[in-house]
Amino acid sequence: METSGYYKEKKYKINRFRKEAILDLLGSNNDLVLDIGCNDGSLGEVIKQQKNSKVFGVDISETSVSEAREKLDGVFCFDIQKDYQNWPEDLRQIKFDKIIVSEVLEHLFYPEKLLENLKNQLKEGGEIIITVPNLLFWKNRLKIFFGNFNYTEQGLMDRGHIHFFSWTGLISIIRQAGFSIVDQRHHIPTKGTKILGMIFPGLFAYQFIVKVSPVRNSCEEH
Repeated sequence: METSGYYKEKKYKINRFRKEAILDLLGSNNDLVLDIGCNDGSLGEVIKQQKNSKVFGVDISETSVSEAREKLDGVFCFDIQKDYQNWPEDLRQIKFDKIIVSEVLEHLFYPEKLLENLKNQLKEGGEIIITVPNLLFWKNRLKIFFGNFNYTEQGLMDRGHIHFFSWTGLISIIRQAGFSIVDQRHHIPTKGTKILGMIFPGLFAYQFIVKVSPVRNSCEEH
């Protein structure tokens, strides 16, 4: 089945913590925001309301895009795994203050390539907010230890996940794409592990939620 076929009718809901973490990491109001994998536009609609920002979206599903068009300032329907020169020209002409890539990278063969492409869409000083599920969350480690590795329709083991992330793996891809982490708001759901989760996110974070910015080359600083 083609990627577009798999996602044609699939819906993803954003949990409360992830939504609040993204809103927190967005920080300033009145920004120009791009939501990659915008689904039906629900997150962007909240950003517009609470941040007074202008929000554009991208999704591979025409069904989702048709709904998002009712909520966002502009929506593009295409496969973000295409070479950058094949992205819509109207989108490539826009520079954004913030770009959200939430629960998207795990669905891509080359997630670092998307991040590299998105550099072209950022304004000077722009930032990207990334969220991905943590394969090595402690509960998942126990399941794997006992031989339980079954795909599901939602969550960490979503059958649409083709790229799995650990904390060190995510850091590696971020650096490979030419970014550095400037802030983080991981989802640490287990009661009593908040402090430990800040020290050991690879063990206690259910989702990694980070804000990154492009690393400036030394030649650009002189």
